[in-house]
Amino acid sequence: MASSQVPRLKDVAAKANVSLSAASRILRGERQRFGEETCDRVLEAARELGWRRNLLVSGMQTGRTRTIGVMIPPFDSFWVDVLAGIHLVLAQADYLPITVWVGDCQEMPHFEKDEDEGFKQISRLLDRRVDGLILWPSFAVAYYDHFRELLERKVPVAVIDHEYSEDQIADSIETDEAASARAVAEHLISLGHKRIACLSSREAAWQAWAVRRRECFEQAVEELCGVEVTSRRLNPWGTDGLEVAREILSQTPRPTAVFAVTDHEALYLYEAAAELGLEIPRDLSIIGFADLDFAATLRPALTTMRQRPREIGRRAAQLILDRLDGEMFDSPPTTIRVGADLIVRKSTGRVAE
Repeated sequence: MASSQVPRLKDVAAKANVSLSAASRILRGERQRFGEETCDRVLEAARELGWRRNLLVSGMQTGRTRTIGVMIPPFDSFWVDVLAGIHLVLAQADYLPITVWVGDCQEMPHFEKDEDEGFKQISRLLDRRVDGLILWPSFAVAYYDHFRELLERKVPVAVIDHEYSEDQIADSIETDEAASARAVAEHLISLGHKRIACLSSREAAWQAWAVRRRECFEQAVEELCGVEVTSRRLNPWGTDGLEVAREILSQTPRPTAVFAVTDHEALYLYEAAAELGLEIPRDLSIIGFADLDFAATLRPALTTMRQRPREIGRRAAQLILDRLDGEMFDSPPTTIRVGADLIVRKSTGRVAE
């Protein structure tokens, strides 16, 4: 009967006829000081015996657990793809992401309701000695005061979609809001639109991206054609989207085009337009932001700015790995801006004569 005993490092060393120290170094990847034949013999012995590295022991020896805490909920297709980008980079580097969040993924405001629970999740990750943290915006704001403690513990932090205006103490990866908003403005103006509105999100403290997106759009329209944008935002709870959309579309004179800062807000505009008997794009052009999974299936299909969530996730993970590898460990925090692409579909058209 085959032995059920888990193979140990000393079993590998004995089978390869090398010292325990040599086997340990070779299996950790420190092969420069050993000959090719010796390394091959150790690796083959490990394979034949089914030896696997004990990460708990390795963590105690190196001070690294090769795990990264990821506090990002799979809230919509954008964040699912961000998580996919993070996972791909960490997996290739033999790091394991530990993904946690607070509350129900389908209930956006829930993430802001229980700061104690959120801090408890961060503490759980730190108690498990994660080597770094990647956070989504609400956690970045709620736990900003604790970042210094993380830095003192040499735990690198990367935040997605939250830029720090002053005293930046964590790396930030975000969409290039200025260039993206200008592309939206240029598209609408090229179609002859002069009465332009903007439907923003709640613009909560952690939604600095929404504030920048709206402000950059307003500025671009002003610079390109000297027109002031009529902007509205949702209430602090995000519960009046349809009501605000109706208000925008009931103005006199009515806007001929509306920019929604995310595709979620664009849905309110579609619903309000249907209620008011407006045909898209004949009576109203609508453009969103993100290119979420439902955007192309709307009728008419939604023109939108397609963000690059997988690239954002990959860049966030790579920043953490670069910090851990020492390439950037002592350099100041940085902000990386990732471009977006205009996807023209059927919801935008020329102004009717």
